[in-house]
Amino acid sequence: MKKLPMDLHSHSAFSFDGSHSVRDMCAAAFQAGVEIYAVTDHCDVAGWEEYDLANTIRQSVAEIRGCGKDYAGKMKILAGLELGEPLDRPECTKEVLADNHFDLVLGSIHNVKDRPDFYYLNFQDESLDLNLELELYFQSLLAMIRWGGIDVAAHITYPFRYILERCPYPYDFDAWDHHLDEVIRLLAEKGLGLEINTSGVKKTPSYLMPEERWIRRYRELGGENLTLGADAHVPRDVGSGICRGLAAARAAGFKWLCYYEEHKPRHIKI
Repeated sequence: MKKLPMDLHSHSAFSFDGSHSVRDMCAAAFQAGVEIYAVTDHCDVAGWEEYDLANTIRQSVAEIRGCGKDYAGKMKILAGLELGEPLDRPECTKEVLADNHFDLVLGSIHNVKDRPDFYYLNFQDESLDLNLELELYFQSLLAMIRWGGIDVAAHITYPFRYILERCPYPYDFDAWDHHLDEVIRLLAEKGLGLEINTSGVKKTPSYLMPEERWIRRYRELGGENLTLGADAHVPRDVGSGICRGLAAARAAGFKWLCYYEEHKPRHIKI
């Protein structure tokens, strides 16, 4: 069986959109040949009370650590978190980060404060101002990176996935190159990680988040902490697309990948 170096983005039933146990997800990772695996359950702070996130994340970390002991010597298992919109409720963000001991924290923006997740946008609605939504998205993403309380920025082109899949007219993604360049530059300057999210590899059309040219740009600007994550929510998707992400990293000139233990970057050759 071909080994996969890592998959550092996945969700269990402790995520609002997950349905399988941590143990099931870890078993799938082991079967897929993943060598370094992280469960990174959602903590979108806007849902702090609704999803009882203080308690939910605590349980998630406890089960991840238990699985880490069970797979010791067979597969490295990391306790992670996908921290969504952390600046929207800083008091909740502070609590979850202080109350748990994570190996890595993925930072993500799924929606701008008081606006819907891009997943829920109606791209058929002629009144939708897509340019405004994206401008607000990149403002929020840059603010999160400037804050810097994360290890890795996850799926930085998150809105593009839904535009690509659902928008009824051709969209000029290149119009946002300046914003993405600023995102990449800031990540490199602050020494933060960039995730290659491979969840779109099986889609039609197939895509990576971000696309390869931004991975190359991260390297050009001195970025060193490149991670791979399939963003799996079910066992069958663990490790999905990781080979494609690995090939993109190599094509961009990377000779190493990064994972985190207790927030410290560790590099492995590829």
